[in-house]
Amino acid sequence: MKVLIVDDEPLARARLRRLLDAHPDIVVVGEAGHAAAAETLLQTLDPDLVFLDIEMPGETGLVWASRLRNRPLPPAIVFTTAHPEHALNAFTAGPVDYLLKPIEADRLAQAITRARQPTRAQQEREPGLSIQIGRTQRVVRASQVIAILSEDKYTRLIHTEGEALIDPSLKEIEALLGDYVLRIHRHALVNRARLTGIHRDATGRHFAEIRGLDTALEISRRALPLVRQALGTQTQE
Repeated sequence: MKVLIVDDEPLARARLRRLLDAHPDIVVVGEAGHAAAAETLLQTLDPDLVFLDIEMPGETGLVWASRLRNRPLPPAIVFTTAHPEHALNAFTAGPVDYLLKPIEADRLAQAITRARQPTRAQQEREPGLSIQIGRTQRVVRASQVIAILSEDKYTRLIHTEGEALIDPSLKEIEALLGDYVLRIHRHALVNRARLTGIHRDATGRHFAEIRGLDTALEISRRALPLVRQALGTQTQE
């Protein structure tokens, strides 16, 4: 899950980062010190979740969050503030949770769990792949995909509830799922949101570490810059 932290206090951002380190599937893709900077990062980073302070210089977190709701697929929002009196107004902006500073680890974990639940709009717009289980046809949503591998004459879909052999080629699946997936090799697509890291073996080959997959997948030289970009971080004050 890609996270953007928006808070005008650098120490508050640093503390939240440290707390998020306990969640290996969370990738902090950027930080911003005010709403205008956050708006810029939002266009390029496409986070799944925004931790948003309410009182900031310029546009407040409440106003910016209200504008975010007009996006076709807005990120989940968790408000962070030291002022409990903002709670009632904050929930009119549609956040998944509201955390009081100093943020406690257990409350943060609860907020992340809530943020993982897709909104109705996301469920309606999210693409998926049709698979056959016995005589039953079902759809695996893009967010449920872990990796898709081309093997001999088949395509193997690894998802959160198991595996399946499917007919479409990687090229066809890539066109269908769009930015949900990233091609890391000519034989492999992975769920972009599940990338957690890169490591290099003794021979110099690079491998992608993917949440939900025990075995790391090899990254081609051509795809390596794209994988690094997907895992990269940016900060704007």
